[in-house]
Amino acid sequence: MKKFFLLAALVGVAFTSCVKNEGVAVTADQNQITFEVAKYKASSRAEVAYPTDQSFGAYAYYENTLTPGTHSLYIDNAEIVYKVADGNGYWAAKDEIYFWPTQGHLDFVSYSPYNADATSPAVPKISDTDVQQTLKYEGFKVDAANPVDLLYSDKAMQQTANTAHYGFTGVPTLFHHALAKLNFLVKAFRLDNRNDSPDAVTSWTVTIKKITLSGIYDEGNLTMKTTNVHDAGATTVQWANTITAVPYDVWSNTSSQTTKEWNCEQVLTTVARTYGAGTADPAQNYFILPQALATGIQQITVDYSIATTAPGGQTATVDYSTTKNFSEFPAVPAWEQGKNITYTIDIDPVGDEIHFAPAVVDWENIEGAISF
Repeated sequence: MKKFFLLAALVGVAFTSCVKNEGVAVTADQNQITFEVAKYKASSRAEVAYPTDQSFGAYAYYENTLTPGTHSLYIDNAEIVYKVADGNGYWAAKDEIYFWPTQGHLDFVSYSPYNADATSPAVPKISDTDVQQTLKYEGFKVDAANPVDLLYSDKAMQQTANTAHYGFTGVPTLFHHALAKLNFLVKAFRLDNRNDSPDAVTSWTVTIKKITLSGIYDEGNLTMKTTNVHDAGATTVQWANTITAVPYDVWSNTSSQTTKEWNCEQVLTTVARTYGAGTADPAQNYFILPQALATGIQQITVDYSIATTAPGGQTATVDYSTTKNFSEFPAVPAWEQGKNITYTIDIDPVGDEIHFAPAVVDWENIEGAISF
């Protein structure tokens, strides 16, 4: 698969394994371990740049050719940041300088965002009992008020030096999204009956006042496995979800659930727009725990009003509140890992009908439809 990575120049000064970076003058050298970083974008089978104003965590495991099959911890949850030296940008450890060993190889696993507390549920746990073939998130809870984009990288195996890709060099670090995210677009199907009755026009003003998500699982566990390919040269391998309870790429959730509300009086047009666009909390890019959808569990409630203006100018306004199960929309049976799910809420004031159209976009984007 074609890969494009944002990264790194070559830097360092010696062949030692790591050096405290306190007042050290860094010069160009190919022996320092750097990283080439990207986020996976499944919809185009390509990659997008990892933000240079953010940092991620990295682990590396060393196998000495004299003791094959045994891997020891070489880099322990180092914070990797974007640096600039001599006009060149590169990703490397923030507080220490790590160098490539003169024999053997390193296997790397990275995650994002960085957390100094390696015991945090937001930091994946990598098993040492099976030569780092198992990666787990345990007891991770999505912060409903401030959710983050949880990422884990492919396992970069048998790395012995920085490798070059399109002019950049470093450890290949390709991130995947561990969560799913939701977006809500809103529109009116029609705002007058001009097409039906050109002589006596009735018009409508449709206003959505609140969208509420309820019964959303927000805490769970994820176990992924990979197959090591030692003795095959420098390569990367992906992790695969081990869940068997449902046929979807989701987490094993606990009973913890949350509610999310977006409050905004938004007058609809016939063009789909993000609900709450321009406010401090728009209904877009909302990260959630991947989960299968079930009747009576994950629900959406839309509070809205319809003001009807008759041909004579008289106006009457009626408030509505309608609740639907997300499981009613078969186009999206689950909120899966790495899926960017967009629901378009389309309200038809004739007969008070709401249509939901879910779809998949960007990461790997899903769209679907919801009808009231």
